[in-house]
Amino acid sequence: MITSDRRRVVAASVFTLVALPALWMLNRESAATSNAPTVGAAGVEVAIDISGNTAPITEPYEPEQPSFVGGDDEPATPGVVNVAVPPPPDANEALAKASFKRFSVGSRQCTTLLAPDGALLTVLNIDNGQTTTCTNTYGMAIPAGADIVLHTDVFGEIGDLSDAPVPVRVSW
Repeated sequence: MITSDRRRVVAASVFTLVALPALWMLNRESAATSNAPTVGAAGVEVAIDISGNTAPITEPYEPEQPSFVGGDDEPATPGVVNVAVPPPPDANEALAKASFKRFSVGSRQCTTLLAPDGALLTVLNIDNGQTTTCTNTYGMAIPAGADIVLHTDVFGEIGDLSDAPVPVRVSW
């Protein structure tokens, strides 16, 4: 930066620091000489008597009726609400929680104690309606929190692996 430019910047800064407070001090008005109203609330009328005293003119407060209240004093009876409830499981059906594990032998296997050994099971994911089939074998231990263990590829047909265990309807 050139030396003369530095001097100009310093001179402008000093002038600003002195001039702004001076202008502020010269333009201040006291409360007695100001023409501003003495009541700070908006919408309040002020009565000024000859002596210069002010007193707010107020009326007693009466709240309005709420706009959402009205009509008959008796509430309307609600209508009948129909709720869709799935039918209970049959003798060859069971509601269960399904999990997954990669079986060492075979690809369409599953393990549950709810159905007979060797039965062809139809597994319906209750959350999304996807269906798959597998063969029940008793060759795998069932982890806690699950009633049926599906092969990983079979489980992938009815749901995402990160959602396990999922609620299912098992039929045979």
